Amino acid sequence: MALKLRWKDESEDEKKAELVEHLAELRTRIMRSCLYVGAGMIVAWIFYYRIHDFLAGPIDHALSQMRSEHPGGGIANTFVFQHFTDGFFMFLQIVMIGGLIIALPFVLYEAWAFIRPGLTVSERKAASFVFPLSIVLFACGLSVAYLILPMAIHWFLSFVPTDTILLQNPLTYIVFVVKLMLVFGLLFQLPVVLMFLGKIGVINSALMKKYWRQIAVGLFTLAMVAAPSNDPGTMLALAIPLTILFFGSIWLVQMVEPKDKDKD
Repeated sequence: MALKLRWKDESEDEKKAELVEHLAELRTRIMRSCLYVGAGMIVAWIFYYRIHDFLAGPIDHALSQMRSEHPGGGIANTFVFQHFTDGFFMFLQIVMIGGLIIALPFVLYEAWAFIRPGLTVSERKAASFVFPLSIVLFACGLSVAYLILPMAIHWFLSFVPTDTILLQNPLTYIVFVVKLMLVFGLLFQLPVVLMFLGKIGVINSALMKKYWRQIAVGLFTLAMVAAPSNDPGTMLALAIPLTILFFGSIWLVQMVEPKDKDKD
């Protein structure tokens, strides 16, 4: 009996020591991630004006297009701050968002390094493919959003009378741009989500092939709801890539889904 109690005490001590070790590692990786974000914010601070001009590019391009369509008229844009602190908060927003985006690959690596020891060999192989794919898809989503921004802004400007001075709040504009880009970046993670669902057996490639029409309609509906600008061009620009990504995901799900012999 004494031996059993002693063995139980040693087992509990080992579990506690292992838990403390994991928590210490988690704290270390969180601190590293915070340092990465801080370094990213410093980089964004250094290149603040370039980032500002980059974010202002879509509205400048849309306004220039409006002026070319209406020679001698068009819409003049002036960024207007409504409070003397707005300039600081715009600077803070751009630096924070820029820092997070710059640090994202490093933060994801820390997350991967933390969970990697607890995965099986097959899970490690799948995850080592998923993490780079997720980063690439996120970057593609941001790029597509930035490319269609001038079209979305132009659509809204088409309802503004010509020979008008647009007093645009830059804070509102930046929030709109960032929101649109984040929506595209997150929704472009569709293949990663479908691969995960296929891996755990919730869906399979045969089911996706069978109901592709209904899923395509659902993706177009999702694009209508998720697009922050609510204009037809942005909705189509989001829905079409999502549909293409879905069809590509059928092949990816087929790679990771449990085979019949595994189920047996």
